[in-house]
Amino acid sequence: MKTIISFFAFAALLACNNTKKTTETTSTVSTSQTTNMADSLYRLSVSFISIGAGTDRKAREEYDQYIIQYEAKNKIKLKYEISPWGREGENDYCFKLNELNENQQNLFIAESKEILKNSTLVRFMENMPCKQKRGR
Repeated sequence: MKTIISFFAFAALLACNNTKKTTETTSTVSTSQTTNMADSLYRLSVSFISIGAGTDRKAREEYDQYIIQYEAKNKIKLKYEISPWGREGENDYCFKLNELNENQQNLFIAESKEILKNSTLVRFMENMPCKQKRGR
């Protein structure tokens, strides 16, 4: 009887040790995944889309001019990526906006949406990854 009780006590002890190791490993992976996810997020992505007839070139030209004027007015160089992803000129402008404080970021986003509000071929995403480049 003592042998059986000792066996179960020993098995329970081993089970507790294995659970602890698994939990520690999982939390380490989760922390690194969270860090990688945060690094891949963009504060603002502006997508110039197409529905079979190409993108809204006029809206894109207006947005390019807005970016130039914003940089000149604020004496700052915005860091962003243009990620092409479609066959009809679709692309995303992906901004991290790390060079701006929170109020400036919110103002930039609001102004971007205001400038492009009349185009049905523009989409906005906030705090999302930038689309991956797709083959043509």
